[in-house]
Amino acid sequence: MKNLIVDILRNNERFEIITHEGPDEDAVGSSRALAYGLLSMGKMVKLVYPTPIPSSLLFTPAPKNHKSVKPQISILLDVSDMNMLGGLHPRGEIVIVDHHKTENKEGMTCWIDSRKSSASEMVYDLLRAMEIEITQAIASNLYLGIFGDTGGFIHANTTPRVFRIAYELARAGADPNLIAYRVRRSKSMAYFQILCMVMDRMMMADGVYGSYISLQELKRIKAKPEDASGIVEEMASLAGAELVIFLKELNPDTVHCSMRSKSGQSALRTAQAFGGGGHERAAGFTLKGRACENIDEVVEEGLKWVNKG
Repeated sequence: MKNLIVDILRNNERFEIITHEGPDEDAVGSSRALAYGLLSMGKMVKLVYPTPIPSSLLFTPAPKNHKSVKPQISILLDVSDMNMLGGLHPRGEIVIVDHHKTENKEGMTCWIDSRKSSASEMVYDLLRAMEIEITQAIASNLYLGIFGDTGGFIHANTTPRVFRIAYELARAGADPNLIAYRVRRSKSMAYFQILCMVMDRMMMADGVYGSYISLQELKRIKAKPEDASGIVEEMASLAGAELVIFLKELNPDTVHCSMRSKSGQSALRTAQAFGGGGHERAAGFTLKGRACENIDEVVEEGLKWVNKG
């Protein structure tokens, strides 16, 4: 499937690259790196983000953006569910490149490989297959994406191959120290205010830890949605937590759930029960309603899977 996508990238001239709302390190890094690669081939590329890139992730190089291009191909990166586009509609023929387990088969062609650590690792493979030079700008963005989706190289998706790629990206000009510092050591005050509220209302039952943050609470402390990025990782560091569940309200009637599990497939199975997907130990989904109204149901579902492994 990768080779088919390579042919599509080579044989078309106008592209839009779209990733999910609330873009994280992998979404930003993979999209920018692929855009740089296509631009180096003389293609026209438009980068589209359903919601703005968090200011904390604007430090890597940004490619030229052909905003007025009429795309032949719409590349959906790091998107396992069309609902993750926040109502945005691709304008070209759809190609999906994603590393989450999903039943989504929509599109002109799909390359979905849950063995990959990140969409950035998959973009690295595409660029190598097309013999595109890994410049400093490309390397910095790919390293950002891989660092983010491996949790700083601590998640189970951190394979020997991931370390080899990280080594190659560092050799090509990525700055591991800078990227690690900007991602892990530049949290806002609002982040810690959110963390305090989340920890204060934590639900704990047989290894399942669940909590949430409401839109009203975010507004009260003048926090941006990006300020809650990484909260689920803090929850996952709690001793005794086999499955952690974090609900964040995106708007008055939409909630995003992020989950992490220490062993087994409880995160993935819980996400699938609500129409979502991901990896065995890192998964998520979006649903309608309010966080406070949904947290009990999600925790109850999680309890079903924790003891099944």
